[in-house]
Amino acid sequence: MEPPRRSRGRPRSPGAESRILAAALEEYVERGWSGFTMDAVARRAGVGKSTVYLRWQDKLVLLIDAVSAHQDTLEDVDTGTLRGDLEHLAATLIHSYTETYGWATLRLSIDVFSAPHGMRIYQEKVNRRRQSLSRGVIARARERGELADDFDGLTLFHSLYGAITMRMIGHGPDWVATDRRVNKMAAELVDFLLREGPDADS
Repeated sequence: MEPPRRSRGRPRSPGAESRILAAALEEYVERGWSGFTMDAVARRAGVGKSTVYLRWQDKLVLLIDAVSAHQDTLEDVDTGTLRGDLEHLAATLIHSYTETYGWATLRLSIDVFSAPHGMRIYQEKVNRRRQSLSRGVIARARERGELADDFDGLTLFHSLYGAITMRMIGHGPDWVATDRRVNKMAAELVDFLLREGPDADS
């Protein structure tokens, strides 16, 4: 009997795939799309170039696989109040920026306009999921009477996401995100938005 053949397209050395995906995220965060290369990923991962090229046909497929390997940390939440839901989502997003994956998704949102169409498709998928989460929070807040039917809830979320992103860019990837610091930042940002927004008079 012939020995079973190794399926084409799988890394040959044990643990190579996880190292390659991690290296891909690190390379992309440091260099962006224009400086992101398969050869550089192979060097960082400590594998031969053939190991990378056998598994991924081009750098776009590799990058999307690397980002997709990390579950989006934003999840639906129902704390019973709009403020609680916003603070939970804010803290989760802040924590994501302390990981390489979080910075990679940030770069994706910028590079999407100059990179191949496949990156835009992936980014649109992420955006749709986050908008769906936002709409769920808004719908529950309206049911509880915390938001008027005509209140622009999506703009509230965009303002929150944007404020977090700018704050974390200012801190940089080396910021130490203890639970206390993260929760404090989340509460401050949400409090500011709600003072100017739906419960400003409450």
